[in-house]
Parts: sequence; C-alpha cells; structure tokens
Amino acid sequence: MNAKDQQDIRTVMAAITELWIAHDMDGWGRYFTEDADFVAHSGLWWTSRAENVEGHRDVPESVVRQKQNYTQRVETIDRIAPGVALVHTRWDWPGHVHPGAEAQNRSGIISYVLVEHDGRWLIRSAHNTRVS
Repeated sequence: MNAKDQQDIRTVMAAITELWIAHDMDGWGRYFTEDADFVAHSGLWWTSRAENVEGHRDVPESVVRQKQNYTQRVETIDRIAPGVALVHTRWDWPGHVHPGAEAQNRSGIISYVLVEHDGRWLIRSAHNTRVS
C-alpha cells in the first residue's frame, strides 16, 4: 500500500473518531458504504449504513456526554487487494457509565475493511470487540 493511501485511510479513521465523539452520526455514517456491515461489541449486527447509523445514534444522552473521553488509534493498515485495506484500531473509553451502572474503563479492538470508491476510502465492514 502506498503512502498516500495509508495517509488517506488514517485521515478517514481520525474523521470517524472525531464524528463519533461529537455524536454526529450522520457525518460518521458518510464514511461507510451503503451496504456496510457493523458487528457491535454486544453482538448486534447491522447490515446497512442506515441500520448502523440508527443503532449507534440510539444511546442515552448520558452516554453521549461521555464520548469526550473516547479515543481510537490506528494499530495496523494492510493492503488485502487493490482498493481494499484491513485496518485494526484500539479504542479506550475510561469512566464509561450506563444509566444505573458502575463506571467502567472500557477498551477494545475494531477490525475494519475499507474499500476505495470513486477516489475515497469507505468502510465496508467493521467488527468491534471489547477487551475490557
């Protein structure tokens, strides 16, 4: 994978992280293909951009306010085939609290498959695994 593609993918990952923290789910969703799959750490499996966006939008306001503590960093970017990349990220969310629950320091790994479409890198698939 060339340096430009790697940088473009890092730019996508930074953008989706910023949009996630801002809870701008419409903006976040624009980085996914229409037929994107997303497997959440809870086991939910959304099979379209629309399902993914609505599923991630539907969280308590108290959780939305905690997103300022969320971080995500790219660990690896690998070319699978021309115009296809596998990206692994690690995320941390210290002090995450669901309503009525104790605070937890959460962390996880997300595996993404990105595809190049009309000169842009878009997320075709994501699988989120919670590790703590």
